[in-house]
Amino acid sequence: MVSRPVSLRARLAQAGLDPDRVLDDLTSSGLLDDEDQADRLLALLSEAAEPNDAADVLVRLARDPARLGPVLDDQAWLTRVVAVAGASRPLGELIARYDDALESLHTLDVVDRDAVERACKAAVLESDDLDRQAAGLAAVRRAATADIAARDLTGTATLDEVGAELSRLAEGVLTGTLAGIRARFAAEHRSDVRVAVIGMGKLGGHELNYVSDIDVIFVHEPIDDQDDHASQHVREVLTRLLELLNASTTMGRVYEIDPTLRPEGTSGALSRTVDSYVAYWERWARTWEFQAMLKARPVAGDLDLGRQLMERAEPFVWPERLESGVVAEIREMKSRIESKPEVVRHGERQIKLGPGGIRDIEFAVQLLQLVHGRADRSLRCTGTLPTLEALVANGYVDEDDAEPFAAAYRLLRTVEHRLQLAHERRTHTVPEDPARQEWLARSLGYRAGPDGPAREAMLRELSTTQARVRELHAKLFYRPLLEAYAVVPAETGEVSVPGQVTAMGDEAARERLEALGFRDGQAALRHVRGLTGGLSRRSRTVRAVLPAMLQVLQDTPDPDAGLASFRELVESANAAEKLMTWLRDNPASVELVGRVLGTSVVAGELLVGQPRGIEWLRDDTLRDTPRTREELVRMALARMHWQDTTAALRRLKRSELLRLVLRDLSGGVTVGVVGEELSALADACLVGALHAELASRVEALGLAGPQDLGLRFAIIGMGKLGGRELNYASDLDVLFVHEVVEGADEEQSNRLALEIAGNVMRSLSTITAEGSAFDIDADLRPEGRNGALSRTLTSYRAYWERWAEPWEHQALLRARRVAGDDDLGRRFVEEAATFAYPTEDTAGPMRRMKARIEKERIPRRVPAERHLKLGPGGLSDVEWTVQMLQQRHHDVPVVRTPSTMAAIDALQDADLLEHADAEWLRDGHRFASLVRNRLYLLRHRDVDVLPTSSKALEVLARSLGYPRGDWQQLEEDWRRHSRHVRRVCEQLFYGIDPDTREGTW
Repeated sequence: MVSRPVSLRARLAQAGLDPDRVLDDLTSSGLLDDEDQADRLLALLSEAAEPNDAADVLVRLARDPARLGPVLDDQAWLTRVVAVAGASRPLGELIARYDDALESLHTLDVVDRDAVERACKAAVLESDDLDRQAAGLAAVRRAATADIAARDLTGTATLDEVGAELSRLAEGVLTGTLAGIRARFAAEHRSDVRVAVIGMGKLGGHELNYVSDIDVIFVHEPIDDQDDHASQHVREVLTRLLELLNASTTMGRVYEIDPTLRPEGTSGALSRTVDSYVAYWERWARTWEFQAMLKARPVAGDLDLGRQLMERAEPFVWPERLESGVVAEIREMKSRIESKPEVVRHGERQIKLGPGGIRDIEFAVQLLQLVHGRADRSLRCTGTLPTLEALVANGYVDEDDAEPFAAAYRLLRTVEHRLQLAHERRTHTVPEDPARQEWLARSLGYRAGPDGPAREAMLRELSTTQARVRELHAKLFYRPLLEAYAVVPAETGEVSVPGQVTAMGDEAARERLEALGFRDGQAALRHVRGLTGGLSRRSRTVRAVLPAMLQVLQDTPDPDAGLASFRELVESANAAEKLMTWLRDNPASVELVGRVLGTSVVAGELLVGQPRGIEWLRDDTLRDTPRTREELVRMALARMHWQDTTAALRRLKRSELLRLVLRDLSGGVTVGVVGEELSALADACLVGALHAELASRVEALGLAGPQDLGLRFAIIGMGKLGGRELNYASDLDVLFVHEVVEGADEEQSNRLALEIAGNVMRSLSTITAEGSAFDIDADLRPEGRNGALSRTLTSYRAYWERWAEPWEHQALLRARRVAGDDDLGRRFVEEAATFAYPTEDTAGPMRRMKARIEKERIPRRVPAERHLKLGPGGLSDVEWTVQMLQQRHHDVPVVRTPSTMAAIDALQDADLLEHADAEWLRDGHRFASLVRNRLYLLRHRDVDVLPTSSKALEVLARSLGYPRGDWQQLEEDWRRHSRHVRRVCEQLFYGIDPDTREGTW
């Protein structure tokens, strides 16, 4: 017997108890006399948040065996008693003192609102003493609270259910108390005026805390202004209600009822009529008052009267258009809350108002609700979590954002509940004291482990959760699209640019759209309605994005085409929902997509046909990182393994073209870079096509590899491909060259080379439903279209020596190996250079040929001065001038380059071209190339001709960055560039003196 207290102390300590505090009481109570019972009790106590407090309550209950006996015989009942007593001293005190409170933990009945109402009405009617009435009401509330806490702490009720039951409990208390007061007044023959209680805040949202202010406003039926008795009756009823529920009693306070959300706050009348509320809302109410009404609902009294108030409030809470600045005002209000000294002082420990706290979640949800709930009634919920679920269901918030937001809300509210249960005090701050933190952690289910005490795990999770909340709050609460959507007419959610388009008839809406820059207002209205019609998740998300999209489109070169492309994109994209979600959550992306679609019809077509395009729109790093020729070649070859050659190359070209177009239209590349990257893409497609053709031959013939085919084969790039200066509309000028391997059948090898060349051309040029990869032009070969598609190098040399025209030698200036056998391609380019750079003067033949081209190839219907390629001062002037200089200075190695722009630089560096002339040639070449590229992206039929229509010129000018209405400046710039280029061309190419207009030509 001597050793028993020592071993018992150890067992108590192992259960988390303080032996010095509880040993004597537990042993004297007899609770530990039975070993099995002792083991059972200590196991339960070890799970309590504060085992010592729970033990104290059991000791007190043990003083009356009749009270404790049934509890000990019912394991579930005992578990609830220990859980509640260990988590809340006030509730532990309650169940230790009062049988009805203890009995309330016997079963797990959900709060019966009607039963609470009856009990509260009876408490008011049973006594004339206000203190006894208030104490009776408090007893009802606290007993029911203990029941809810028991199910909460034992995991039987979820957070959502706890909030809903606490709210039902408050409704029952309010309803029963008000009914009791009215019954007393009726018995005293006082006036009987209908009164309703409107629940606000957490009560209105069905998410009450254990210790919450009960925010309410009151409304009464109209009464005669002269009926002082009726007015006094209303005041007396409501004053008595507040006195009873706010009174401090031996059972504690029932609730803190707070009616200060009423009009004019504490200075305003305690209750108003419906008309009085409307009059106030029309003239005086501020944004926060309407925000508070988001959670309003009738909870007690005359519910029909309460519903009348809510119906009249609807146009104010959900206006057709939010006033300008409302969104900013709500954000400013949130900022003021965050800057309060007590919030700053406690920081993240303040889980309600601090950074990453409950208010971050509530404000973000409410702001989205205010903006979008005007047009979408499904969002008009009063609770935070139901509203968040509705926002997700209807596409206003991404599910990946909503899930962590909801989980964080539940965790933070649970922490709030545990803090308030401890001493039934309204608190939202995690304690600094480690012992109290440990208690809080245990009450939340954390336990000490190898990594440290329970509180460390809790604090880690809280910190992670609050950081995630802060991140999501910033994303949703400060979403810039909200300002744009706030002004969308709520009735239809159809169209808008801030402050401009309202809910209106077809004719008025058409006119307004035309005023915004849409040429065909009827078509624009049709697109808008097509995009926003219906109740699908996608249409709701589109309605959230469309106002900002229209705002961007109205400032683009072609808003009509942009809107049509946007609709086609939304309706056809496999990832349309993902795209809309991304646009909604990333406002800068709306600017990019709107600018691209409103600038280029081609870009819209490419986006519709390219699922990958959505990914590039979303990831600027992926989009803006240039691909090298080597990367593109690897991509082309990889596709050959799993796709038909034609399809693979066509899709590679369209995919990479889209990526380049997006970069181009977003201002990320120069026209020179566009040329280089298009050329690299063309190289890759030619390499891929040739590789696939050779591989298929090897497989068909059962050979070991291409080296066994009996020939070598190479593709030579010519023209703009050779110079790496392609534009969007360029054909690929190529020559095919082959070489028969020693010992192979020459005739057979030549025939095979022709087949390979033909198949490579077909692989790239074949037109399908999705278009083609590139148009291949091999007409620069000897004898043009009448000549063999592929020749040996020996054959080429013989032709160049005997038959080639000077212009054919000139064309060789731009020869570059692009695919096939490296050695053969290198030797071809070296051999071609001996003819491209002749020692004799070629000026005469070149001048005659150029003059002939200018005369014969510019269509008669086209004014020569508007032809960007062949007209005076066009690209041809630049290229022929540079090529004549290259041939004239053939003995200077640095000028031997296939690139026109590189040749200009080299000629200038070698002092063979004046600085001013070089600048004019460079600028003219860039300008003409840029205009041609932009005409292609605008889907003009002839990209070589500057349009004559002022409408087409306006669109073109806007696409090039000119201000609205400044298309004449575009024409003037073209005239200036072409005049400069022509002057240099006449002087250096034709030998005409610019002053006397005399020369050798």
